[in-house]
Amino acid sequence: MQHWGWGERMEEDEEPFKPILTFFGDEEARTAFSVFGIALLLITAKVYYSLGIKDSEVHDEVRFLDEWALTFSEETTTLSESILLADGDEIDVEFLIEGSSFSEGYSIGYVQVKISYSETNQVIGGDPCDSVQGSLVQSAYPAQWADENNTLSGGSTSCEDIDLFLQAYPNYDGQEYTRMADNQVIALDEWGVEDYGVGPLDVKVQLDVQSSQVPTQDNDDDETIQIDVTVVAFKANAEKLT
Repeated sequence: MQHWGWGERMEEDEEPFKPILTFFGDEEARTAFSVFGIALLLITAKVYYSLGIKDSEVHDEVRFLDEWALTFSEETTTLSESILLADGDEIDVEFLIEGSSFSEGYSIGYVQVKISYSETNQVIGGDPCDSVQGSLVQSAYPAQWADENNTLSGGSTSCEDIDLFLQAYPNYDGQEYTRMADNQVIALDEWGVEDYGVGPLDVKVQLDVQSSQVPTQDNDDDETIQIDVTVVAFKANAEKLT
């Protein structure tokens, strides 16, 4: 019967671990392993942050957005001018639109212009309506001059009103809508500019008198034209929906 000594058994037990012991016994190997371990730890932490914490923050932002109902209060003011034009005349009439005409916190949304007249030469057999042309003169007046909803010019030969329209505040139509936002301030952020629509607005009017078809009748050579400029201002209100 063979007997193993204590030392021989120790050598046999350590045999499988010799490569590991040798590795850790080498100083350069230990240094390389430490660098590798630190790098792996950093990469793992970065991946965890990107996939876990960062995504969680984004989800939290979305989760905590509230739905807000936006409504609008409106105020209007009208500026008027009556002018007498002679046949063939053309005139620019300036209307000064001021923000102080409205309550505090109101912004100008749009401007409506009505040009009206009637045939003043009432003769037997009738005198045809004169021809009137009206337009808004594009200038430095702060408005949305290129808006597709604008009506910047028009005319009439039948004594009908000429209606013009100019969008002042971008996209304002007075319609209620809802939006998602963190708070009330952000929900209202696009409706707080008070500079739009403030300043001088010029309306150009031209007259061509139409002669009576009755040779014996006197013809008029001028016409009284009424210009009414209605300015619509608004204030936005936001209420959180439950």
